[in-house]
Amino acid sequence: MGGIYIHIPFCRQACRYCDFFFRVSLGHMDGFVDQLVQEILLRGKEHPGDPMQTLYLGGGTPSLLSPGQLERILGAIHRSFTFRRDAEITMECNPDDLDPLFLDRLANQGFNRLSIGVQSFHERDLQLMRRSHSSEQAERSVKNAATAGFENITMDLIYGIPGQSSFEWEENLARAISLPIAHLSAYHLTFENGTVFDHWRKKGRLLPVPEEESLHQYELLREHLLAAGFEHYEISNFARGGKMSEHNMIYWNGMPYLGMGPSAHSFDGTARSWNISSLKGYVDGMKAGKGISQAEILTTQERYHDYLITSLRTRWGADPGHIQTQFGDEFRDHFDRKARLFLEEGSMWITGQRVAIQPNRWLITDHILRELFVDQHGHSSHGVP
Repeated sequence: MGGIYIHIPFCRQACRYCDFFFRVSLGHMDGFVDQLVQEILLRGKEHPGDPMQTLYLGGGTPSLLSPGQLERILGAIHRSFTFRRDAEITMECNPDDLDPLFLDRLANQGFNRLSIGVQSFHERDLQLMRRSHSSEQAERSVKNAATAGFENITMDLIYGIPGQSSFEWEENLARAISLPIAHLSAYHLTFENGTVFDHWRKKGRLLPVPEEESLHQYELLREHLLAAGFEHYEISNFARGGKMSEHNMIYWNGMPYLGMGPSAHSFDGTARSWNISSLKGYVDGMKAGKGISQAEILTTQERYHDYLITSLRTRWGADPGHIQTQFGDEFRDHFDRKARLFLEEGSMWITGQRVAIQPNRWLITDHILRELFVDQHGHSSHGVP
């Protein structure tokens, strides 16, 4: 087994761009924690003795948990699962939660990696996105975390924000690089269905930035991070000092993982399962001993597609030998034939025994994947032999 993901579905307020499952009804946290502990204990019985490589508390905002709530969750985890001595233990945090006392508590509880949701250092951007912290709090939180002894700090930034100039994006990058972070995740703003930003887009109140500007900001991202000694190892992720996200590598390498809490997903190598995306449904279902999850056995085609989606996001790319062993000669032949076209045009390259997308071409990954996918007849996904 690779890692454990725990979804904490609570936030102080709703960010206008976010479509993750969360609730702002903080009064329900105790009842949720009661049932989360029960799920952890049940899942532990299903996987006795499996040593875990990572633990990741995400959300939502896990840093909203009280000391007692967090202690109960961690106690259940450590009663139910074993971890490697060097296991990566991560918590997602909002900058406004990271005061010195809270950070000392996290360090004492075994967390060795923090993921801090900064998003921008410009107050206008933060107010537009409805973030709960200020620019000054964002910078101070990283410095506080380093002072508390955290050497593995990752930060999230968003680019492609309407109204944000390329110069302001460069200012964000320069400020991030100047701080003691080992990792940076940078995501292009998307207008997800059902979010406030999506509603504003449909009303013409907020428009996506032009594609040329998006590409320019992505190029600036690569330029500044590479010059600062970061390795661009996945479409949206950069690391220095070898501090790549071990938890995300489990996903990208197709390894098994367990997800607990509402909306959390799991994968055992052949089947995917996911918990209900409802706080009430999750809590009531756990109390009644009813099923709170659904599962599906993946076809060979689906496993092949999943492998490409995850592996081709990274600088290591896909292994044709693995494709042949796991999915068969027909999938290997199809991959070789389609990849050859991208190798010839320079969008893909051969690295060792693997085939990868050139990092400066990662923005067209979806286009490449459409060609590499197959339908049930063994053709590319849009029907071209």
